[in-house]
This record gives sequence, C-alpha cells and structure tokens, in this order.
Amino acid sequence: MSRSARPTLLDVARAAGVSRATASRALAGLTSVDGDLVRRVRAAAADLDYRTNTAARALRSGATGSVALVAPSSELEGQGGPFVGAPLRGATAVLFARSVQPVLLLDDARDRAPLLRYLTSGHVDAAVVVLQRESEPLFAELGDLPLPVVFVGRPRATMDDALTSVDSDHYGGGRLAARALLEAGRRQIAAVAGPAGYAPADARTRGFRDELAAWDVAPGPVVHGSFSMSSGASAAASVLRRDPMVDGLFAGSDLMALGAMRVLEAGGRRVPDDVSVVGFDDTVVAETCDPPLTSVRQPLRELGARAAELVLEVLDDPRVEPQHVVLPTTLTARESV
Repeated sequence: MSRSARPTLLDVARAAGVSRATASRALAGLTSVDGDLVRRVRAAAADLDYRTNTAARALRSGATGSVALVAPSSELEGQGGPFVGAPLRGATAVLFARSVQPVLLLDDARDRAPLLRYLTSGHVDAAVVVLQRESEPLFAELGDLPLPVVFVGRPRATMDDALTSVDSDHYGGGRLAARALLEAGRRQIAAVAGPAGYAPADARTRGFRDELAAWDVAPGPVVHGSFSMSSGASAAASVLRRDPMVDGLFAGSDLMALGAMRVLEAGGRRVPDDVSVVGFDDTVVAETCDPPLTSVRQPLRELGARAAELVLEVLDDPRVEPQHVVLPTTLTARESV
C-alpha cells in the first residue's frame, strides 16, 4: 500500500495478521478480544497511521455517515433490559471505532409508519435492528428497505435467507442446560419453556429434549410460560401437580427460573438439595437470586457488535452476500445445581 493512500481497516487487519472483524473489535475496545491481539492491532494501526475517521471513505458516496440502531419502545419502560441494552452497547462501540454516528430509533408496535418513513428518507446509511418478541413482525416490513439491514435475533426459524441476522445458539444452550442437570445426577427433569411458536424458545426446548434423549432419559412435563417471573411460577406449579417428585428443572429464562424457584421452595422443595434449577440468559437476576442461579449465557453485547460489523461490511462492499451468524452460548455455573 502506498503511504500516500489512506489506510483502511482491512490494511490494519492484514498488517496485524487478524481478520477484519477482529481488528474492528480490537479497535472498539471490546473485552472479547485477546489482549495480545489488541496490542498487535493497535500497533499496526499506529504504524499505518490509521485513523477511524476513514469511515467517510468506507461508506458509500453521498452517505450520511450514520447507522440507525432500532430497538423496541418497551426499552423506555425498562422492559427490554439487557436483551436490548447490551446489543446496543456492542453495536455502538464498533460504530464509534469507525467514526460512524449511531442514531437510536424506537419501534412502536402500535404505529410503525414514522419509523419506516425515517428509514426510507435518506437520514441513515443502514440499520441494526434489535428484535424482541413484541417486535417480531417488524423484520418482514424492513426486509424490503432500500438500505442494508442486519437483525439481532431471528424470531422465526424460517426467516428469509435474503436477510442478514446475528443470533445466539439457543439450541446449543438448551443442550448445555440439560447436560448440567444430568451431570448433577438428576433424572426426573422437567422444563418451564418459553412461548410456543417463538423460534428462540422452541430451539431451547428442542435442545433440552435432544440432550435428554442422548442420555436415554425421558423428559418430564414441559409447560410453557411467557418469559416473565409470574408465568414461571404458574408453569412450575403446573409441573409439580403433574410430577411432584421432579428433581431437575430447566427454565427458558432467568425470570421464569426465579418464579419457579419460589414455587418450589414454597412447596417444601429446596434448591438445589431437592431440585436443581438451570435458567437461561445469565442476567443480573441469576447473580442476585438466592441461591445464585446456574444459567446459560447469551453473548448479548457481542451480538450487537457483530451486527454492526456486518452492516459496515455491506457498506464497504454492497456485493457481500447475506449471512446468518450464530454465536455460541456458554454455561455459568452457580449454586442452584
């Protein structure tokens, strides 16, 4: 590369011997990147005199230099919690590292016309859309927008292959949860599952069932809730009516696990002495409940970061093919198993 030419992020990645995605994460300061790699990338950037304001060159001619971050309006009421806030923080870090301005837009399920008008009026170059259950219909409306869109979440298993998305490995997480219960010696294992027909919830339950089958263990009752604490309590009560001697319980969310644990303890079933419980999401609820909850962790911040990277890749090169990226889940072991 000529020294007179302005260096690109790809130049930095090549000089450091890493992928462009890793270089982007390193310059954004994301903690998921190994410290030695961060130092290599930053050294390469300094040697090349790379500046993050090269975003103006990377974006298409006539671009605004901004990317929309679309989140459900329920976030204003505190209902979105880490499922919205963490991906937004990850996406923002990547965009700031490229000197691209994030623009927060709220999806009001009651009237999406203002949001769609804004996105089609040339105010932003692309959009990262954080999908929650209540915003599931939104992805169909955004699929035809004349600008790149990347979705955080994949609410339908049959989502259009022409749409780019980033999601957690919900199926693998369900298997991790079941395995933790099995390895604890539990054999009468039930589930308080998420809403039937919602792809992430269905994948978690399917993974749970498949792991039990791999151990030749028949699943106990599977009762569906709505991811809320109250629905977890109701579902757990139903499980106990059907199988009073259940000794293991997988809950499709931490909030449902908390509700279930309260019902178990009210019925004289101690956690973890009598019943082991595993949740899903690894939120602050898992850390602070009594006993602290073993839970499957979603890489929420990383989901947002990867979505922003994909948007920037499309803006760099509109010929990039749609991708469906699945990031691994992990088990955080605590005292409920």
